[in-house]
Order: sequence, then C-alpha cells, then structure tokens
Amino acid sequence: MRSNSRTRRVLLATAVALAAVAVAHAQQGNSGGNAPAPNLGEALGGLLNSMGSALGGNQPVAPVDFHSLQALLPASLPGMKRANGGGSNSQSMGVKSASAHADYQGSGNQSIHVSITDLTGIAGVMGLADALPKDTDSESDAGYEKDVTLGGRPMHEKYTKAGQQGSLQVILAKRFEVDVDGTGVNMEALHAAMGHVDLARLEAMKSQGAPAQAAQR
Repeated sequence: MRSNSRTRRVLLATAVALAAVAVAHAQQGNSGGNAPAPNLGEALGGLLNSMGSALGGNQPVAPVDFHSLQALLPASLPGMKRANGGGSNSQSMGVKSASAHADYQGSGNQSIHVSITDLTGIAGVMGLADALPKDTDSESDAGYEKDVTLGGRPMHEKYTKAGQQGSLQVILAKRFEVDVDGTGVNMEALHAAMGHVDLARLEAMKSQGAPAQAAQR
C-alpha cells in the first residue's frame, strides 16, 4: 500500500484552496481591464513559497540531489530482497523537490515500499505541521491509526487488517518525509524497515543546499 502523507494532503489542499481564492479575487479585479488572468499553478507555487518563507525563513534552500537520498535506502530488508528502485529531482508550480524510493519483495504477496522526499520548497509549512499537536488515536474492527514514538522520533502509523496493509511516516528536520508502506506484513515489519533507513544521516543533511551563511547558524 502506497498511501500519501496525511499531513501533506491537508497542507496542500489548504494551499490550493487559498490560491484558488486569491486567483478568484485577482480575476474579479482584472475583469474590467486587459490584463491576463493569473494562472492557478503560478499562484499556488507562489503561495507555497511565500508560506514556506514566512514560516521557515527567507533563505532559499535547494533540495538534496535524489542520488544522495537513494544512498540512504537499504539494500535489503529482513526476509526481503530489493526488487526495484528509483528517484528524481523535480519542480512543479515553482516548488522544487527531490525523492527516492525502493520496493522490497518477500515471500508470497509480502511487499514494502520505502520512499524519501525532500520537501524543502515548503519546509516552513512542514515545520508548522510538525509543531501542531499530535494526538491521533483511533481503532475499529477494520484496523487502527495512531501517533507513535520510535527511536525518539514522533511518527504516524496506520494499519488495515484486510490485506495486512500498513503505513509508517516521519517528518525529519522540517524538510524530509520518510514513508514506509507495506502489504501482507505486520506493523513490526514496517518498524524494522524504518529502522533500516539511515534517519540520523538524513537529519544531518538538514542544512544541505542552504546558503553558506544560513548553514553556519
């Protein structure tokens, strides 16, 4: 199961809504003139960048190259072999990011997908999300969802009994997102997979890509 980050979905949905409102107002203001209507993508990109700047500082930070992120992905997992992997540097709506991922296959239908994303373009927004209270705790016959602490780091996990599908997520240094998603496995296997990602090394990259004067702070 490859679920998107709940935190990222909420933040981006909010940003899209705010950008749409901004575009609507701008279009109304230009209704009587010849100025071209603003582009929603440009508006959203500008909004995300301005929000990140306001919340996380005004120093531009380049994402870590995806090859460096790939190096943090484990060569194998307990009882599983690495079957596929990849990565990319990208820019969408003016927001730069980098990501790397790998798939691991065990016996039968057992599989785990691990991904690392550098969201430095909206680092300030991610920092705000990281500062919000974390008190998710729900359970039903179908499964559960809760916030946990592993290795001293706050994480979020979700598990569905049908198909033994689970996910584990952590935000590091207000810019890196690590997601571990599995099918046909228990949550202990996902915890072990997260433990095989070099999170400490990833946290040490928090100033990479920042201007020299900012990195020295």
